[in-house]
Amino acid sequence: MKKSVAELVAIMSLAILPMLNASADMQEKAPVKSPPARSGVIKVAFVLSENANLMDIAGPWEVFQDTMLDDGKDTMPFELYTVAPSREPLHATGGGRPGLTITPDYSFADAPVPDIVVIGAQSGGEGLEAWLQRQHAQQKTILSICTGAFKLAKAGLLDGKQATTHHWYFGNFADEFPNVKLVRQVRYVQADPLTFTAGGLTSGVDLSLHIVAGYFGEAQAQRTADYMEYQGRGWKSNEGIAAISAPVKQQTWSGKIEPETVVLLRRTTTGASSAFTIDIPARHIAGVPATVKSDGTKVSIIVPIAGHAATFTGEVETGGAEVAGTFSQDGKSYPLTLRLGDAP
Repeated sequence: MKKSVAELVAIMSLAILPMLNASADMQEKAPVKSPPARSGVIKVAFVLSENANLMDIAGPWEVFQDTMLDDGKDTMPFELYTVAPSREPLHATGGGRPGLTITPDYSFADAPVPDIVVIGAQSGGEGLEAWLQRQHAQQKTILSICTGAFKLAKAGLLDGKQATTHHWYFGNFADEFPNVKLVRQVRYVQADPLTFTAGGLTSGVDLSLHIVAGYFGEAQAQRTADYMEYQGRGWKSNEGIAAISAPVKQQTWSGKIEPETVVLLRRTTTGASSAFTIDIPARHIAGVPATVKSDGTKVSIIVPIAGHAATFTGEVETGGAEVAGTFSQDGKSYPLTLRLGDAP
């Protein structure tokens, strides 16, 4: 079923990103080391903001909460709390609706100094980057889950290091943070001695069990997993979901700049990552990456063809069935209307 070009504008308001080279899929797994063992109460701060993903919170929370040492005293070494930009109630994800309401224990301004920080997928908020930078500078252990890795990267904590994230967002992450080495097909990655990133959702359980093993040994981590009735082995093997691919969708917008000169704008979406390319068969142009941007109903496309860079500026027509504008290349301009569908 054809969809309106309005969807193109909606997609373009998100990160519009080139696809990764297929060879990047086979990067070697990053070695993972554990933090040093220690005794005493270990404070774990769970960072929250609007649209926080519940599994990213609940999985690690349950691991640290359920860790009970086999020391004759059933010592529970981890002390858990939540921290957010403010203490005002916020909403977790809810499938397009406001989700579970959570009232944070602390704000960034008054939170106790943590030993471990856990940050999952969420919208972020004022003061988040500075707070993360401060914890990193104070040599605190930091774990990101799912797209929480984007928050660490935006704070500059992953530059020049290895990291992973949810497989649907590999393209987005690689394009936005080219100085970070994306590692695929693993459950978690160690960026530096105290910074870790995990893939999506349940991988946060595996990373947290790995951290427990680092503090108290594998037998203790297994004891925690058994209590949780968790039978996953990713925290031991660190094997990711190599056999599972994100779904791929393709769409084509087409038009003519001359009677016989067809222009094809193709969009390939892998998971949540979109890439655009331009084909102009009559000019022997095929598969050239295009950068697409939008501002309301206005659309702009930049095509960096070697020696013959091209641009398109246009506007979504009433009803959203097409985008009409001007295509420019080699000092010449042509009217161009792009319509969703096959080539004319």
